[in-house]
Amino acid sequence: MTTLSDALVAYRTCALAEGRSPRTIEWITSSVRYFSEFLGGDPDLSTITQHDLRRFIIALQSCSKYRKHPYNIATQEKLSLRSIETYCRGIRAFFGFLSREELIDHNPMEKVKLPKVPSKVTPTFSTKDVERLLAQPDRVKKHGFRDYTIMLALVDTGARVSEIANLTVNDVDIENGYLRVTGKGGKERHIPFGYKMAKALLKYKIKYRVEPAGSDRFFLANGGTPLSVGRIERICRHYGEMAGLERCYPHKLRHTSSVIYLRNGGDPFSLQKKLGHRSLQMTRHYCELADADVRAAHLKFGVADRLSI
Repeated sequence: MTTLSDALVAYRTCALAEGRSPRTIEWITSSVRYFSEFLGGDPDLSTITQHDLRRFIIALQSCSKYRKHPYNIATQEKLSLRSIETYCRGIRAFFGFLSREELIDHNPMEKVKLPKVPSKVTPTFSTKDVERLLAQPDRVKKHGFRDYTIMLALVDTGARVSEIANLTVNDVDIENGYLRVTGKGGKERHIPFGYKMAKALLKYKIKYRVEPAGSDRFFLANGGTPLSVGRIERICRHYGEMAGLERCYPHKLRHTSSVIYLRNGGDPFSLQKKLGHRSLQMTRHYCELADADVRAAHLKFGVADRLSI
């Protein structure tokens, strides 16, 4: 007999050995534990069927948002379809692992259709918004120029906030115009940056970077310690509020960078490589956003609508 908790230990061991990211392991682990709790404890794997997952989906649809959350208070608002779909993807990925490792004879989750999540428009800023945001930091002060350089890096490279936060001095190749970052799954890649970015990085490094306190991170807090992801998120939010922008956060700057890159004539394949996407699916989404700009421009400047016919 193999219980769900035994299988979860096996998954975590294999995932760690394969170098899976801690966030992925935690997502799948928490999803399976939530499912196990719904099933009433620690059931035997052989007793779990696809109908159990379907019952779990129905139960989640009536759950309150932030129920049993360690930090947030539960609300009357129900779980979103995206949250439910995320739980189910984690459970399905777990059972896919069990099937590949031949810990189960067949995968009961294979034929279960996940909840359909309504597609949402990815929020981005305009070029004018970005210019207004970058005008907010006081570039005469050390922390002001650092903050300006960080936000410029997010916009110019489209890198993830964790990739920017974890940059070391050796990762920043100003002479050749590349950042060496470690993305999801520990995959290393090189992201190019432009001349204005190179100028800002060089100026920050020579003039504004504080004395490190035993750290080789490129972007440092005032005390010489590494800047955390949370601190960079607060920096973006602070200057976004100063600029009058709605919900300014690093990943929104990544979206903005991608769309503006395509608007300026960049191609989806180089964008995919720059962003570190494994497939063109997400990159294609940015293409659709850029295409929407073409449609809007046509409605504004189209020829036929201005003919007297």
